[in-house]
Amino acid sequence: MNTIREYIEQMFRGVPVTEETAQLKADILANLEDKYTALKESGASEHEAIGTVIAEFGDIDELLEEFGINRVDEQVTKQYETMSESDLRQYIQAKGKMGWNIGLGVLACLTGIAGLLLFLAFQSVLPGALYIGLLFLVGFSVIGIGLFIIEGMKAGELERFSSPYIILPGDKEQFVSEQKDYKRSFIFSIVAGVSLCIMSITPILVGALTSVLPVLVGVAFSLLLIGVGIIFFTYSGNIWSAYESIKQNGKFVEVIEEETVKHKRNKKVDYMIDEIYWPIIVVIYFVFSFTQGTWAWSWIIFVLAGALESTIKSLAGNWDKN
Repeated sequence: MNTIREYIEQMFRGVPVTEETAQLKADILANLEDKYTALKESGASEHEAIGTVIAEFGDIDELLEEFGINRVDEQVTKQYETMSESDLRQYIQAKGKMGWNIGLGVLACLTGIAGLLLFLAFQSVLPGALYIGLLFLVGFSVIGIGLFIIEGMKAGELERFSSPYIILPGDKEQFVSEQKDYKRSFIFSIVAGVSLCIMSITPILVGALTSVLPVLVGVAFSLLLIGVGIIFFTYSGNIWSAYESIKQNGKFVEVIEEETVKHKRNKKVDYMIDEIYWPIIVVIYFVFSFTQGTWAWSWIIFVLAGALESTIKSLAGNWDKN
């Protein structure tokens, strides 16, 4: 049976990956497998069944011609990977899990610091509180750093999704639609994360303005609230970025080479913006603020630089086209 599947894969090499060709491929494979099963049930050996099925298959080029399908350059299909719906679904799940574990790692580290502060707050009534707090800090820090290392190692497995790849038009439409549906959850997560970070100042204010809660205890609870807020950011943000990556890197086979050229050009422009443009802006900000003493309003430089960034990217794109 695997021999038949491999044969069909070879026959469809160089055929554009579209919904029509994917369905045609599935139908042909199903028919050949049915014939193979019927021959086996009639007493034919495995080799005889496979040979008969392949011999009766005929010329696929004639079939493609009937459907008006032309082969593309085989080098294109070899150069770019084709991602199925299940591949992309696994990618989104992996990104979500990565965001969740990174958020948990941050929370673990902050929990370690919060635990140390709590023990320090009660060291007057708890002998050895400092050492217990340090053990608490080290233990949770190890957990957090371990999560970071594990997810960092897994990130390499997702590198293939960061470059252009072939995707079916129907699959892309489906994931774009899913992203629109997910937008409400994404906004809710961002609002929840921001709210928790803002609320994190409450325990500190209570500790500073009243005698109900020691200041160190207030800081500890603030760190825990921030850690939970970060989980909302990392989890939802990673899922959203996965959808964005599919929109940007998922290309149709007919235009993938042209789109790849644009992708490489955009990466070069982004590199220049991040590594050259913004460092220069930061230097200008500090030099201007120090020499003129305009710290109260010189932050406007960043606003203007942000507005200018899109213009620079547009001009860079136009220059490359000429």
